[in-house]
Amino acid sequence: MRTVVSLTIASFLVLSFGCDDSLPPDGGYYTDKIQPLFTGAGCAVQTAGCHLATDGAAAGNLDLTSYDSLMRRSDILPAYGPYPVGLLLLKASDPQTVSVQTLDPPDPANPGQLFVNIETDIRHNGGRGIREGTVGHGRLREWIDSGFQRNGFAPEGGEENSGDCAAEVGTDPRFAPAVPPVDTASYERFVNEVQPELINSCAGGDCHGASLADFHLTCGDTDEQLRWNYHISLQHLANPVDNAELLRKPLSNSRGGSFHGGGDTYPSTDTDGYRKIHDWAEDVVNRAPELLGGGEEDPGYRFFINRVQPVLVRKGCMALNCHSPISIKFQLRGGSQGAFSSFARHRNYALTRKLIALESPDPTDSRLLAKNLFPPEMGSTGIAHRGGSLFEDFSGEGVLNPATLDDCVGIDADNGDLNEIPAYCVVVRWHQIEREAAIARGDVFSDAELVRALVWIARPLGVGGVMEFDTYRPGADLMSADVTVGADGAMTVGTPGSLLGGCGLSPATADVRGPALSWNAERIAFAARSSSTEPLRLYWMNVDGSACEPVPGVAPALAEENGILTHDFDPAWAPDGRLVFASTRGNIDRGAYDYQGPTRTPAAMAPNANLYVQDADGSIRQMTFLLNQEVAPAFMGDGRMIFTAEKREEGFNQYALRRQILDGGDFHPLYGNRPSLGFSSATEVVHLLNLNFAFIASEVGLPDGAGMLVVGNRSIGPDHQDRGLDNPGHVRGMTIPAPGVLGGLTGVYRSPASLPTGRLLASCDPDVSAMGDGYDWDLCEIDYRTGATRRIAGEAGIADVEAFAVYARSPRGVLVSDGKGVDRPDIIAGEPDSVVLFNDFPMIAALMFENIRTPSGRPIDYAIGGFDVLEVLPPPTGVVSFDEVSANVITDEFGPLFVANRNLGNVRTHEDGSAHLRLPGGTPVRYRLTDSSGQALVFPEGSPFAGMKVQREQEQYYPGERIKRSVPRRFFNAICGGCHGSISGRELDVAVSLDIVSGASVNAAVDTAPTDLFRPPAERGP
Repeated sequence: MRTVVSLTIASFLVLSFGCDDSLPPDGGYYTDKIQPLFTGAGCAVQTAGCHLATDGAAAGNLDLTSYDSLMRRSDILPAYGPYPVGLLLLKASDPQTVSVQTLDPPDPANPGQLFVNIETDIRHNGGRGIREGTVGHGRLREWIDSGFQRNGFAPEGGEENSGDCAAEVGTDPRFAPAVPPVDTASYERFVNEVQPELINSCAGGDCHGASLADFHLTCGDTDEQLRWNYHISLQHLANPVDNAELLRKPLSNSRGGSFHGGGDTYPSTDTDGYRKIHDWAEDVVNRAPELLGGGEEDPGYRFFINRVQPVLVRKGCMALNCHSPISIKFQLRGGSQGAFSSFARHRNYALTRKLIALESPDPTDSRLLAKNLFPPEMGSTGIAHRGGSLFEDFSGEGVLNPATLDDCVGIDADNGDLNEIPAYCVVVRWHQIEREAAIARGDVFSDAELVRALVWIARPLGVGGVMEFDTYRPGADLMSADVTVGADGAMTVGTPGSLLGGCGLSPATADVRGPALSWNAERIAFAARSSSTEPLRLYWMNVDGSACEPVPGVAPALAEENGILTHDFDPAWAPDGRLVFASTRGNIDRGAYDYQGPTRTPAAMAPNANLYVQDADGSIRQMTFLLNQEVAPAFMGDGRMIFTAEKREEGFNQYALRRQILDGGDFHPLYGNRPSLGFSSATEVVHLLNLNFAFIASEVGLPDGAGMLVVGNRSIGPDHQDRGLDNPGHVRGMTIPAPGVLGGLTGVYRSPASLPTGRLLASCDPDVSAMGDGYDWDLCEIDYRTGATRRIAGEAGIADVEAFAVYARSPRGVLVSDGKGVDRPDIIAGEPDSVVLFNDFPMIAALMFENIRTPSGRPIDYAIGGFDVLEVLPPPTGVVSFDEVSANVITDEFGPLFVANRNLGNVRTHEDGSAHLRLPGGTPVRYRLTDSSGQALVFPEGSPFAGMKVQREQEQYYPGERIKRSVPRRFFNAICGGCHGSISGRELDVAVSLDIVSGASVNAAVDTAPTDLFRPPAERGP
């Protein structure tokens, strides 16, 4: 799940004028003193107003008609991070001046001044209705600063430290647990004076003992734990010391503190505990300021802190409900009133750098810029962003002038006034600095050789789809051609030649599939065989075709088992050089199953393919364990694997996209999981440089893998075909740049691949007017923003498919399952079981059969009192047809399907819906929903399915995985509602919750022993 906020910078329309209607009585100080401010300014009550509820919706998801409705959006009230006021006043009142900390002096003539004054540029279509200096503004700000209670009084007492402290230390690449602290004096004073205070006031499991907390504290029972607490405390200091987040955040706002999700820990600076921390911090800053960091020499990092971070502050990106730690994926740390700790600086740099495309000379290929530009329909190159087009600084007064690189000519982005320099140009300059450094390191190619070559497969027509790997199709050749890239990004392809000469493979008999390029653009991997009786095997070579050989250590011992060829195919390189591939070899750990070796799919009685990885030590490790196909793996920029999964169960047939961490954790939906998108097949997914996904959408069963080219912006959430553009809060997350025949035009597409040129590479037959087979595929260059398509290579009568461009990708690391995020479980290597904690099973069950917004919302089935865990079984060994197992075959609108489930046991849910279970790792399972007595529940009339409420897809948990799933219903609207809609169906109920970090995993099951369903196969029953 991802926290998604429906309030947008662009659409948060506040405070227009002209309201005459009276308000309903509300009572208290708010009604008498605060509500009239909104009414008088014109924002709350009018015939066709801004911030009043109409059919469950209001502009910006903000309803100002009552105290209770405003409290749904209390996140817009308090000052947060660098801002002196909350978003309500940032937008509805005058611009604010923020002094933002830098590493280098903005004015060389004043070397001791390490702050730059920034005036906020946070736009508001409703104007500035509550001006500074007015009585209303002063009253409103005083009310907010006092805690915005209905009665106007400040709340009594501070927040209590609660929950057990944590034993596990946090994660920071700069923390070396075995290395003693450099400054012994500050460390010993910390241990003796500060550590006890932090344990007493902050380190509870519901507070900073929570694993997701930035300022994560441990119990301090070991040297490693103490050193971690000392290290993370140093990372939250600042110079001047009173600006330190460690001091300002726990301090009462009325005494100079800043926003703190845990409330006011210290009512004043005179509190004894506060003084202990302050005096220790002051000693460190005065005596050993080098411990605070800031001496980093990397020019990209320094430019980011000095120039880019202040721009992000100016544009409102760090507002609490936008890109803050409790918000969406780009979780910037807001610091404290303009001061940024070492921790915040490094985290913000790392997060933001991942959003720039170092591979491309065009900075607008970067998500950071593209998200903040006008969309293509407005003449620019942007992509959908709930926050609007924040970097479009060149338009205004009725003139639309989309930002281009020409607008930055003559602008001094290095030294100019950041209140005058367009934000767009500052980020463009940062991209240039970072790209030049990446070229110098050899991470990416220079402009002169942006794309060195194209590699593809040329074969006879009739290539089949991604699931048809078992069909032998000879006559294939692996081709390569040099490429030049023009100034406009268009590619010119040279004369092609074969790469198979040194592989011992003849194009006359070779069946070649799935070529893939290593991250550094030095190696190619592919699959091939030379007869129908041989299985596909993996080969690799240098990019020029030299040193071709079968990949050592990958092939299974047997070429055929259980009457099935043990194919290895569809290789994909991880960023760190590991090789992932699909194979029909069956489960590696044979003792964990009562079926061994290759199996056939319940969907089609075809050889079943799972995914595997060759780790750095050469060993083969299984990644997926399901009984229908997982094929066509690729990688996201952060090293997560993405692929196509066949989902076939009763009344359901879908080729969907999934993602998974390379260590096996977080097997998760990615895109196209329901036919509500308008298609039943999503295949051949790739991750673009702007971090959107491109894939082929079609219908299951159409020949040759042909379909339309789709681009998915996953941060917007799941789209669906019948959601109109007039739907409140609707932002389109899916675009179809090349719809082709399926979209009522001409052309078909397949095999997309990313390019560093602002375009896509794909196979296309652009002139066909009807779906058929035997398409004459050529290589095409496609503008994924406009759909403009241009043939660049191909031979008539030959299918040119599965191409990629030879260019180096910048290494961004590989995400790991370390329990440090909502999408990062723990993996305990070597353990055979999986332990799953459902924070709220009925809540996740509400998404199990339909995940789109509906007028009725996301109704929770309160009859759910538990669930059966069903192990899904394959057809018996040796069976090749449905007729042989007719007793286990059902026939639905999609044809025959083999169905065999084994009930591992029933898991009861607690009163809050939470549940805890232990089950065999690597087991394909489904859930059958039951009441508290174990009786199976059935679908009501009008549901998408009929019969018992049984999950319509298989899922898995990795051996050793420890995962928390779902969110409590009290947080669903805040975390998931922006994508999936609110529980009630009202857009107004989609709002940030300030308690997410500490409260999302608080439930009745967390401290109970899991229901134990872990048993060896022989003891699991029939």
